[in-house]
Amino acid sequence: MNRLAVFDLDRTLLDDTSSISEGLVRRLAAALVPGLCCTVASGRDLERIVPFLEQLGWKSVPVIAEQGTVVVEPGNGHILLERGISREVLLDTVDTVRSARIPLNVILYGRDAPQVFRSVGAPSFVEGWLLGRYSHGLRDVPPLEQIITTGVRKVTVTCRPEDTEGIRAMLAAELGPRATVVRADVNFVNIMDAGVDKGAALRWLISYLGLEAASVMAVGDCEADQSMFAVAGVSVAVANADEPTRAMARYVVPSNNDQGAALALESFADGRFGL
Repeated sequence: MNRLAVFDLDRTLLDDTSSISEGLVRRLAAALVPGLCCTVASGRDLERIVPFLEQLGWKSVPVIAEQGTVVVEPGNGHILLERGISREVLLDTVDTVRSARIPLNVILYGRDAPQVFRSVGAPSFVEGWLLGRYSHGLRDVPPLEQIITTGVRKVTVTCRPEDTEGIRAMLAAELGPRATVVRADVNFVNIMDAGVDKGAALRWLISYLGLEAASVMAVGDCEADQSMFAVAGVSVAVANADEPTRAMARYVVPSNNDQGAALALESFADGRFGL
């Protein structure tokens, strides 16, 4: 390997139905040249990433999962890098959700099964996400002493799309410099400890693989991907990305629904996207 392409999943590789077409799979495979490999950097956990890696045949390179809190070998699940969230940041986030005047869900991801809570009276915002794992057991936020804080790596707050930016701003103000707070999708906000993000994980992975940043391309669509753009030599936004993410990228390709990821890989492979 002498070059690496790193792709966000949701709204970057995945279309708006959260799937990858066989046409895109074929086009991505055809773009690969000797020495060029691909991997994924996602806010999802490994369990929800692996089916796409299998579809794409991308299981030879470690994956950045859970918004950069872990780097993991996809074939055997071996964790190469792990960054947990502090008890204080975790509990302050949950307490903010409890006191919010709008409906919210909060998911605590880590070594054990996710803990899923909601503000009082909130509906479930996790329907369709492996229902047995997320929706089952969804309950009102309990007293803080009943929350398991050990082994948690990332907190996700979900809400109505129109509330997302306000929630992100509220959490950023509440947590301050202790935490990384990023908008990860239309109704997702992810919270990690300060200094933990996809970019930090990518920097570690580049060193682990013995590559140069100039030989790495990162492709994404939202605020959560901007930290990768600051690390990779080549930064690419899909056309459906938010405006600040498009502005930060060196290149913009067609949308996730128009196989923009394939054009990015083709252009990187043949030298059109390079330093």
